[in-house]
Amino acid sequence: RQSLEASIARLVKPRAYPLFLAEKAMEIAEGIVGNKQKSETFTAEKEKIVVLGTGWGAASFLKDIDTSLYDVTVVSPRNYFVFTPMLAGASVGTVEYRSITEPIREINRKVGYLEGTAMEIDPVTKRVVCESVVCDGNSCDIEDFAVEYDRLVVTIGAQTNTFGIPGVREHCNFLKQVEDARRIRTAIVNCFERANLPDMTEEDRINNLTFAVIGAGPTGIEFAAELRDFVEQDGPKYYPTLLKYVHYFGPFDKSLQQEAISVMNRQVEIQDQGVRALLPTRFQLTELLLDSSVKEVTDKKILLNDGNDIQYGLA
Repeated sequence: RQSLEASIARLVKPRAYPLFLAEKAMEIAEGIVGNKQKSETFTAEKEKIVVLGTGWGAASFLKDIDTSLYDVTVVSPRNYFVFTPMLAGASVGTVEYRSITEPIREINRKVGYLEGTAMEIDPVTKRVVCESVVCDGNSCDIEDFAVEYDRLVVTIGAQTNTFGIPGVREHCNFLKQVEDARRIRTAIVNCFERANLPDMTEEDRINNLTFAVIGAGPTGIEFAAELRDFVEQDGPKYYPTLLKYVHYFGPFDKSLQQEAISVMNRQVEIQDQGVRALLPTRFQLTELLLDSSVKEVTDKKILLNDGNDIQYGLA
């Protein structure tokens, strides 16, 4: 009651208008500070969620997570999400790399991001030990840091399985990251430019422009189709005299459906009559090696289990 009477007396107390405004400003400022302190207290009480990876699972999770309830931190060496079905197109220049990526900070601007690789998870202390490559000029160092969590979400995906085939990891290209697509695009151009050198024999040109795609999964089929489109659409513009040397080999098993086989074996469609005249009469771009499997890959050849081998420019 006394507090109420004091508040009423304060309200009706005669005073100058500037003083009244100053008192009201102080009250507003005190309210803002008090609300901020309450908000900080509430934030400190949030559960800490650490997300490892920036792939499909992480992107879906981050879009729906309520950051008013959870303090979310993403740890990954890659600060963007990749729309992987378009990697095959990016590898031949159909689409640009930035068209198939989305920054993690754009997916959810209220989550934290740390560039690093998770090296160890301690479920007892609930800590993730990470390492990050920090560069200063031309010198780079590896620095370790740890992140504490209440809940851990692991979305790091998987590595490409080489099935223990010798030489695959050393000599073949994979297609899971933007860096892989960029490497393949550069390698394709290098194959054509090398075959265009004047001292190359016909056999050398054929070997350099032989592309081998191993596997009949979605990635292999998509890349084979994109490579074929590149040869049909861009080849006549840039390498008209080299198209007759281009061959594509695909060691596939019976899981490749008949429709895919017919599409891959269709005739090459070259619109330019002059370029078409440079091709052999029965020019076949694609050769599917059904029921074939790879035994070993060297820097020049792919050895098959049936005893045959393929000399290649890019695998």
